[in-house]
Parts: sequence; structure tokens; C-alpha cells
Amino acid sequence: MADRPRETATEPASNPMKYLTIVECPVVYAAENEHALASKDMLPRFGVTSGLESQHIRVLDTRITSVCIWSSEFQAKKYFGKDWAEKADAIWGDQYQMRFEAIDAASAA
Repeated sequence: MADRPRETATEPASNPMKYLTIVECPVVYAAENEHALASKDMLPRFGVTSGLESQHIRVLDTRITSVCIWSSEFQAKKYFGKDWAEKADAIWGDQYQMRFEAIDAASAA
């Protein structure tokens, strides 16, 4: 039997999905908690954190808002996992808010 060329699906996804996270938290300094972490230490770092494609930070009065766009939901939830949540609860208590949302690539641009 002769070999037949295989058909491969190479069509790119028309709307690849990205993932948005928003963290709003109080400004806390490392000396103020048992973990010795400041609020900025709890946020992902562009160029260091795997899967982080974009980050925008705003500090207003005593609050920080961090808006991040991730390459996938997996990467975002990997960073903001159980260990992160336990530290966030210990450092900020009920004074922080998180938002997770899938977005299309056009919205991420």
C-alpha cells in the first residue's frame, strides 16, 4: 500500500483566549506581617512570572490595583494558587478583592 499524505489541521484559532486578573489590596509593608512580604511582593512581576503577558499597577491613597493579562487560565491560577491565597488572607485579611475572567485576544490588546 502506498503512503498517502496526511491531512493536518493547521488552521489557527480565530479568537485565542487570554485571562484577566485584577487584584485590589491595601498597601502593606514587609515589617507589618509574619510573612515579611509587602503588598508589591504578593503581585506577579512582568518578565519574571511565567505566563504573565501584561501588567498595569495603580496606587491610589492606601490601595493598590494590579491588572494582569495572562497567556492562559492555567498560568493565572497557578500563580494565584492555594499558597498565595493563604498568604493574602494572613497579610490583608478581608481587605482585598480578586477577579478572574477569560477574555479574547482582541480585548487583551
